[in-house]
Amino acid sequence: MNGLDAIGIRIETGAPGEDSGYALAILREIESLLGELITSGRAGRIDLRSLPLLPGDEARLAAALGEGEVDADIQAMGTTRVRETAVPGVWWVTHANADGQTVAELIEIALVPEILKTHPEDARAGLNTLQERIADLIRGGDTNG
Repeated sequence: MNGLDAIGIRIETGAPGEDSGYALAILREIESLLGELITSGRAGRIDLRSLPLLPGDEARLAAALGEGEVDADIQAMGTTRVRETAVPGVWWVTHANADGQTVAELIEIALVPEILKTHPEDARAGLNTLQERIADLIRGGDTNG
């Protein structure tokens, strides 16, 4: 062995319940971003997958934020789950691929998460669909198409 092959690599993960203390730092960042949302209307997000969180960090963060009233699943190239936390304006968004593996996990600070907003093109298509259905009703046709 020589070169890079000679360098030993060890991957460490925390034991269940172990935490690094990052949860409090993330909560402070959420606090700051929520204040910014309130004063300027500017949304923010924290990419949890980019942080060296231990299992206890995520559990502590989830417990501190709690669960809100909204829980939405979006099916598009995998499942995206959008959960409101008990802190209005703070959302937990998890993206999974078609195999169900989590590929992104974000805390989004926004009045409405970006993924739930209707794209203008979709709204235009929706208007066309609605107009066609109204016309079908007037003609006495079926509106289930």
